[in-house]
Amino acid sequence: MDKRGIAGVIVLVILLGCFFQFSRMDGFLKLDYFRNLNFVPKNILQGTHTQGEKEKYLILYDPRDVPSVFANHRLAWLLEQQKKEAVSCSIYEDTAVDASYRGVLLAASNWNKTVVLPKLADYAAQGGTVAFMMYPEVEAGVGVPDICQEMAGFTVAGGQKSVLGIQLNTDFLFAGKGFSFGEGTQYHTDTLAVTLQDDDVVHIAALDGSPLLWEHAYGQGKCLFYNGAVRDDKTNIGVLTAMLAHCGEDSIYPVVGTKLFFIDDFPAPVPEGNFDKIYDELHVDTADFFRHIWWPFMRECADKYSLKYTGLIIESYGDQVKGPFVPTQGRQARDNLIVYGRELLDMGGELGLHGYNHQSLAPAGYNQDELDYVPWESKEDMVESLQELRRYIKSAYPDYDFQSYVPPSDILSPEGHEAVKEVFPELKVYSSLFDGLYSERGYYQDFGRNADGTYEIPRFTSGYAPDRQNMWENISVINYIGVFSHFVHPDELFYEESKDLTWAMMVQGFHNFLAEINDRFGWLRPVTDSECVAYFADYLDMDYRVTREQDKLILNCWNYHYPLRFVLRSSKEIAEVTGGSARKIGDDAYMIETEKPETIIKWKEKAK
Repeated sequence: MDKRGIAGVIVLVILLGCFFQFSRMDGFLKLDYFRNLNFVPKNILQGTHTQGEKEKYLILYDPRDVPSVFANHRLAWLLEQQKKEAVSCSIYEDTAVDASYRGVLLAASNWNKTVVLPKLADYAAQGGTVAFMMYPEVEAGVGVPDICQEMAGFTVAGGQKSVLGIQLNTDFLFAGKGFSFGEGTQYHTDTLAVTLQDDDVVHIAALDGSPLLWEHAYGQGKCLFYNGAVRDDKTNIGVLTAMLAHCGEDSIYPVVGTKLFFIDDFPAPVPEGNFDKIYDELHVDTADFFRHIWWPFMRECADKYSLKYTGLIIESYGDQVKGPFVPTQGRQARDNLIVYGRELLDMGGELGLHGYNHQSLAPAGYNQDELDYVPWESKEDMVESLQELRRYIKSAYPDYDFQSYVPPSDILSPEGHEAVKEVFPELKVYSSLFDGLYSERGYYQDFGRNADGTYEIPRFTSGYAPDRQNMWENISVINYIGVFSHFVHPDELFYEESKDLTWAMMVQGFHNFLAEINDRFGWLRPVTDSECVAYFADYLDMDYRVTREQDKLILNCWNYHYPLRFVLRSSKEIAEVTGGSARKIGDDAYMIETEKPETIIKWKEKAK
């Protein structure tokens, strides 16, 4: 062989060496460099402060009764979120009640001790709205005040009783009309047995027809009556919001207006071999199920139902809680991280954090025995595990900022919270659960912003085949704040809870659920977890004032960056909108999106 041939062989050997080394280092998997390009772009601050009073509500509560104090707190908190003023007064005081209040909320059950009942009757008769937020006490020898029965259009027909489920007869909760649930559940409401007047409008009833919420015209105004109590969970937050929204005419309140979808444990190591349930139904092994059946299905749903996924990464399914934390061995998990992660980002999704493994970042006492988890001994161990997670994900996505965190099994201790922020200072948002049982020691959140500038954006429902109570929870929360937030796991087919479900049944249940969400709430904009922060920050920081004239409603907003969204409750028809847009989302509901600081909504003239 001549020198030229030898040189060619040497060059070929070098090129092959470079090829295999590049492949071994995942070079072909990482040819695309991903940054957070999908996040909402920065925008300039909009609007200037407009003079005028905030809308004002009077809350009458009983400071000697714990449920009433709780109701006062919940209502004042809700009004504050809506940038409205709450004036709280004791039922034992002779409080002034005048037309400056958009509504009066009687959040007490001791009506016989409520001093201002005659004033409430005058207020409603002159055009105001009185909302009875809980049913009255009924004691032997002490009747319900006649004036209250007259105002709210009912007579007492017995004592207290427990009723099952709910059915929404109207769009009192927008986009809810026709919905019902309760069969086979423990969803009960304690109510008062009543007889209603013929002209009452029953908006919500129990499954047996018992009235739970009705409206009664009184003079020039009206009364709303919730025949229950402010629950100690959050399931009726939408009912409270709707009652506030039906105080007066043409009520309007801000919402976030977003749709979030999380895939927990994705990307994550894929179990090897066959899972009998999958193989018997689909005749594929576990890896092929995820790659060729589950993931294509999820991509199809994202396109069909307008979803943007936030995937939450874990490195290992081991139970190690003491260092040193060993990197995941082999190529499969790493290849999955890069391949699935890249495809998720290509879809406009987001990669977030779940953990080094699935052991919730909490010491003993956080329900680990029930979950078969191992408690962590110290915050330092948590930090060390997260440092290994950071090394693992940054080796695959060096230019990507991981800004979302979901705790494994939705459990997170204060020490775990600190550990996550210490290792990932770029973190923007924590997402866990909106509500749940205290005994499960979950990380339950309200929407909010922390002192360090991070945000709390919870999830509400989960699973591929959610039950009707899950749909009720979505209807309720979307009426409250305009957010849909749902999560699934890739391996739910393996769960004990899914033992009676086939993959085909889960697919059909998922389609049914997402189709119903889109039919009822198609106006929600799909976002990832970190994208939602931009809109939620505006929701927190903005302010607005409302001017009502005979032929129009004027909405002035300031201190925001992106188009704002509001829910307008009005029986009037909109003729045109300047400075924004309107979309009908219920029988008497519109979604208003602002395009300019001043949005003018003109009403159609009534036919003569």
